[in-house]
Amino acid sequence: MKELFVVIGLGRFGKSVVERLAELGQDVIGIDMDEDSVKDVAEVIPSVFLADCTDEKALREIGVQDAKTAVVSVGGNIETSVLSVAILHSFGISEIYAKATSVLHGRVLAKVGATKVIFPEKEKGRDLANHLAGLDIIEALDSTGRYVFAKIKAPLSFSSKSILQLDVRKRFGLTIIGIERDGKMDINPMPSEIIQEKDYLLVVGKKDDIEKVRK
Repeated sequence: MKELFVVIGLGRFGKSVVERLAELGQDVIGIDMDEDSVKDVAEVIPSVFLADCTDEKALREIGVQDAKTAVVSVGGNIETSVLSVAILHSFGISEIYAKATSVLHGRVLAKVGATKVIFPEKEKGRDLANHLAGLDIIEALDSTGRYVFAKIKAPLSFSSKSILQLDVRKRFGLTIIGIERDGKMDINPMPSEIIQEKDYLLVVGKKDDIEKVRK
């Protein structure tokens, strides 16, 4: 079962998050109070809504409470962003990424429930979406960026299977060079090592092939 993401605020940053999550095959709900922004994103994902993101009842009707991860990318309206984060926190959403316009704004967002505060001038929407979907590009291995060294969340289809059984090099063109489990890293694991559901894998291969495994 795929994880559900919600993105509130569909301006430049929010839209880039939605677009990348959609490219990676994730389920996304988009919400904005601006009709033009909603129409724009409707071309990317089917679940996009024109709604007041500070209206708890409206958010519940949309199904926001079912998401495990939310991104609040509201523009310069600090009050709106703070209220949105507070509502999402009250829903019990475990991961809330919120865009801040200043250090003070970021502190307030953290106080009301944001698990990570984002400063868009330092972080790109696509990079955040990659991280949310469990794909962190650590380093490009060639000048084109086609071949990469990356950390990915182990797909559910890999769970309870050994590296040998998975044969990812033959099936996907990837090489597993490490497994991160419970915060500890095992470099160059044995072929008999069993992949567990919450593992992260360090892999080398073509970026496109890595993204296919994530879908």
